[in-house]
Amino acid sequence: MAGEQTHAQAVVAAAFSVGAQEAEMSPDAMGRALIRAVVERYLGYRTREDVCNELAYLVDSLDDDAPVVTRGC
Repeated sequence: MAGEQTHAQAVVAAAFSVGAQEAEMSPDAMGRALIRAVVERYLGYRTREDVCNELAYLVDSLDDDAPVVTRGC
């Protein structure tokens, strides 16, 4: 997952950079837009309950110093 994480971080950094250059865009709105886009994409092939569980897992893992990353078992 290292490649995916690195790519995702670059995409997010680029989106926030664009947002910083546009006076009508805020970092909070950009963050919400990115999260919403991912959730909408997930809902195209995952159940609502599964997406909610994934988001809860991610929030819970924010407390970890080094979150465990898996490729699904």
